[in-house]
Amino acid sequence: MKIEIAESLIYSYLKHNEGCRFVQTNWMTSGKWVITEYEKERASLLFNKISNSEFFTGIFKNSSFEQLIKQAEIDVLGINTTENTIYGIDIAFHSAGLNYGSKEATAFRIIKKIFRTIFIMQTFFNENEKFNSYFITPKVNPATKVLIDDLMIKAKEVINDEFISIEFISNEQFYSGIVDPLIENTDDEHDTAELFSRAIKLLKLDNRKESPKPIALDKQKKSRVSGIKREINEMKIGQFAQYCFRKAYEQGLISESEINKLQNPDYSKTTFDINYEILKNKNRNIKDEKGRTRYYAREIFCGNYHLTNHWVESHWDLLLNWLNKIGYKYK
Repeated sequence: MKIEIAESLIYSYLKHNEGCRFVQTNWMTSGKWVITEYEKERASLLFNKISNSEFFTGIFKNSSFEQLIKQAEIDVLGINTTENTIYGIDIAFHSAGLNYGSKEATAFRIIKKIFRTIFIMQTFFNENEKFNSYFITPKVNPATKVLIDDLMIKAKEVINDEFISIEFISNEQFYSGIVDPLIENTDDEHDTAELFSRAIKLLKLDNRKESPKPIALDKQKKSRVSGIKREINEMKIGQFAQYCFRKAYEQGLISESEINKLQNPDYSKTTFDINYEILKNKNRNIKDEKGRTRYYAREIFCGNYHLTNHWVESHWDLLLNWLNKIGYKYK
């Protein structure tokens, strides 16, 4: 079986740095799977939105939505079950630099791959709320990167969805955002199937005093892939929100008056910038008009309520402000 070192790198990164409890390389669909219209709906709407945009008209050429997701494949797929978040990552390791023909052809191919990965994840993993589609490569020509970065800006404008994150990671960002954080997290891991991690451990055994070290470790904690991920007490935003609501209620810090406010959509919007009530009675429907679950279903909070699962990076400061307001000490 052929083992790709770049895929092994991303496998280890997703597992140890992004907290993905399920990671698979070379993920592919089965021809036996039956995909319902409901499962395809969200991705199909996004496909049409992109296809009809002024920037990406014709990007899929004559390929239909069905053709794009048929026999789908993703280099590395990871699922963070605590955050209801899925990562689909395509990685290209070309020692001479990323190249699929001309600079323009390379740029559009990358963007198309990123779009296609979103469609695949939304279709086959529809129960997740947050979708991250990244294309990663250690080396790309600066002129090509400029074109790709420009298309990425346009792509984000067209998608315009805070629950979809797309990134093109290359050159210096590849090492500072992917490699360095992983190197910091390999010492205590013992999975011998992780080729990249094993290679790093091998290099760290070099104790020669005269020779230059092959790896320079930065002791400061590096940023995540997107550069904006944040953690408190080793918890990302969704897990942190659940933990704090649970503990604050146990400590008697969430009053009945506050619970009533948290069931008001206007209060939720002004306080947390979330479009759903923060709390919803356990006897009420927790799905939206499209049938997607908008609340954590397995646990009851504040005595009788479901807590919204709509927590993203932009909600950190608002959540912390509210916790400070009610007097909860989270550190």
